[in-house]
Amino acid sequence: MENIDLYKKIELAKLKQKEGEILEANKIYQELLKKNSKSFDFLYAYGLFCKEIRNFNLAKKVFLKLIKNYPSSINSYILLAEILRMECKFNDAEKVLQKAIKTDPNHGDLHYSCSLLYFAWRKLDNALAYINKAIKISINNDIYKILKSEIYINKYNFDEALKILKVLKNNVQKDNNKEIRVNILLANAFIKKRQYEEAEKILLWLIKKYKRLDLAYLNLSILYRDKNQLSKGIKILKKGINLSPNFMPFYTNLACFYRNSGQLKLAIETNLFIISKNKFDFNSFYELSGIYDFNNHKNELNFLLNTNLDNLNPNSKIYAAFAISNLLHKKEKFKESAKYLKIANDESLRYKKSDSNLKIKHTEFYRSLKFKNSKNKKFKDSCNFVFIVGMPRSGSTLLENILSLNSKVIDMGEVNYLEESLKEIKDIKCVYELYKKKVLNQFKSSFIYTDKNLFNYMYCPIISHYFPGAKIINCMRNPLDNILSIYRANFLNQSFSFSLQDISNLYVHYFETMEEYKIKYSGIIYNYIYEDLIKKPNDVIPEIINWLNWDWDEKYLSPHENKRNVFTASSAQIRKKFYSSSIGIWKEYKELLEPAIEIIKTNKILRSKF
Repeated sequence: MENIDLYKKIELAKLKQKEGEILEANKIYQELLKKNSKSFDFLYAYGLFCKEIRNFNLAKKVFLKLIKNYPSSINSYILLAEILRMECKFNDAEKVLQKAIKTDPNHGDLHYSCSLLYFAWRKLDNALAYINKAIKISINNDIYKILKSEIYINKYNFDEALKILKVLKNNVQKDNNKEIRVNILLANAFIKKRQYEEAEKILLWLIKKYKRLDLAYLNLSILYRDKNQLSKGIKILKKGINLSPNFMPFYTNLACFYRNSGQLKLAIETNLFIISKNKFDFNSFYELSGIYDFNNHKNELNFLLNTNLDNLNPNSKIYAAFAISNLLHKKEKFKESAKYLKIANDESLRYKKSDSNLKIKHTEFYRSLKFKNSKNKKFKDSCNFVFIVGMPRSGSTLLENILSLNSKVIDMGEVNYLEESLKEIKDIKCVYELYKKKVLNQFKSSFIYTDKNLFNYMYCPIISHYFPGAKIINCMRNPLDNILSIYRANFLNQSFSFSLQDISNLYVHYFETMEEYKIKYSGIIYNYIYEDLIKKPNDVIPEIINWLNWDWDEKYLSPHENKRNVFTASSAQIRKKFYSSSIGIWKEYKELLEPAIEIIKTNKILRSKF
């Protein structure tokens, strides 16, 4: 009878929770806890309840107790690891799952959980290995195959992902949840492949069939962003908001789109709205820290500045620390700013392995290539491609803003077409044809295109030999100002940026490489120095335009009036007139930059810059 009564009360608590009566549900569990603290069924239900109401600390204690008392219960390990994964405590989650595997090495869901962990950890090869083990154990499990396709998408192996998803699409039509997930991933794969028509068809079909499917609206907005159609993206987000006004990712994207399109007032208002709904949304605090001073929102500012970072999960800690650093920087409290800057980057580096050595090796590979023919003479009627290269935060967005004022220019931004083309071709002589095909597939036909993928400096030999008529503008800036700016930028996709030593080593290698290329390919490389442009725009801008052999126009002197969409970290700054406040700012962070200074000193030319 006691067991029957226990199960009835557990079911009642679940019902109360489902109805949103969390306090009532908790009251039932607290009463049951007094007499059932060793019951597996009670502890399992209570652990799930704590997890679902996001009381993670208590949930972890419950699942640890279950593991201790019932070590063969694999689901307890899985649920504990899931919480640790959500908290970004990847090492701890790994230990829990590996312990469980020793207990039951043939448990499909256990291998699936390992795959989910490594996927979140961005250890994609490990994730793939474990999902393959799960599929081997349960070959007909569609959920496992869906995750495998998602791993392939993130490994840029889109064709393998599409193979899996196209088969699944026919198998999951009677299961709405699986059908939605498969089609969302299909659209995502097509977006990544820049097959936008296919992706758009799928997302519009999903919206038609599932009228309140938030993810379809959200992903459609991302598609329009990738197509540089921010106004369409904003419209689709507003439609989504009308249907689901409490789905906060809509507002996050909307704020970002407003910022990228130069609508800073709306970006500020949207981020403030997000914070009003969730004061722990530190991503919005971070976004605001670059464009707003919080003068009219003192309570929000005080909350941020008084937040105990040690109580936050790693992701929130990173964004909060970067936001606080930005605001202290604006107030010229540079020592305090440096402190939070180091906290943010050190925390980021705990979860992201630096890619500086890979970039250096990649550069060296192309640097050592030998070419039989000095030039590719085949394409005499080619478009003019202007490659803007250099290190991030070197004034490249300002330069592209100036050049895009030419009505004949299409500014492609930071496209990855050259690297993609080099990976896809069998004969390096075909690189130009494939690159141009990618350009014309994405952008309307034009006479001049600017490509601002800065790491294309690695490919100067390729550009020189296989891109007739192409020009390269190398963006340079005071090395320590540049290094500091990278360190302050929170570059999520450039993991070297979280380490001052790695930024500095990469900077020196880049500089020495370009010094060599300036001699080898002097006819097509122009050295643009950011500080010179800021101090003497009336001299430097005409010089750049003249070097490009373009007709002069006074509008080039007013790049802040350019209304184009900008998707880089500088999207807010380029809306301002020329300003010099960032020149020499490294001196305020000299103590923080000591490791960088020592590395920069190893190069004689750079040593003379400070």
